[in-house]
Amino acid sequence: MTSVLQNWDLFLPQMILGGILGALLSVLGILLVLRNMTFFGITLSQAVGFSVAFCLFMDWDREIYPILLSCLLIIPIILMRRISHIKEDVILGILFVFFASISQVLLALGGNVQNHLMASYFGDILTSQVKLNSFGIWTAGIAFFIYLAYFRRFLFLSFDRDEYRIQIGNPFFFDILFYLILASAVTVAVNVLGSFYSIAHLLIPVFTLLPFVRSTKILALVSVLFSITGTIAGFFLSLTGFSHLGETIYFPTSSMIIVFMCVFSFLILGVRSLFKRLF
Repeated sequence: MTSVLQNWDLFLPQMILGGILGALLSVLGILLVLRNMTFFGITLSQAVGFSVAFCLFMDWDREIYPILLSCLLIIPIILMRRISHIKEDVILGILFVFFASISQVLLALGGNVQNHLMASYFGDILTSQVKLNSFGIWTAGIAFFIYLAYFRRFLFLSFDRDEYRIQIGNPFFFDILFYLILASAVTVAVNVLGSFYSIAHLLIPVFTLLPFVRSTKILALVSVLFSITGTIAGFFLSLTGFSHLGETIYFPTSSMIIVFMCVFSFLILGVRSLFKRLF
């Protein structure tokens, strides 16, 4: 345990990578939570997890392939969500089980599919070999800056579509743009760190801090801080092994980051609830 912690700087590139992607996802998650699109985010991550596993199985090792496939997969999700007479939660629920099941079907193809599926779900930030100047990271960065550039318009569109139509026009282009940004960023995160890691950073920081903050700028800042704190704390917890039956056991890093974020979130919200009752 001591030797690993003393050499924690060996894992600094992975820690920086996880912190950057987690921070980007936490800011993207603001509109997901404000739009009440939590279930959509979970369904999207499931679809992206399938696309990543499928590309790994097909030996499409370039980072652009899962991004393109995810952008294609999100099109039917968008079209179905625009069908007003069908309940959105029902559609997303059906799509969620569809992508989960078709991922399971891939197991019948044999080979290394099971490992690919596990990697797409849980990831392994500790052994990630992705470089900060890779195509995927650049894609996520560009998508994020486009998101920031049009954030006010996305926000306006989220809360008053009718007024948006009156003042600006048809929102179809910016609807599509928002979904493509989301799909691209989530695909990069899932490809590197797994879908569960991506869901956690998309939802937990904003869900935790929204009751305390009303300004979107401040919410973005504190969400980034929450995400980075969770990444660093989870990283060090995973490097702290414990003895069991004569062996030293280390927990998986991505999972420890998620566990810490969940516990930290419940602690903050629990203290807030207790404080409100007492005062």
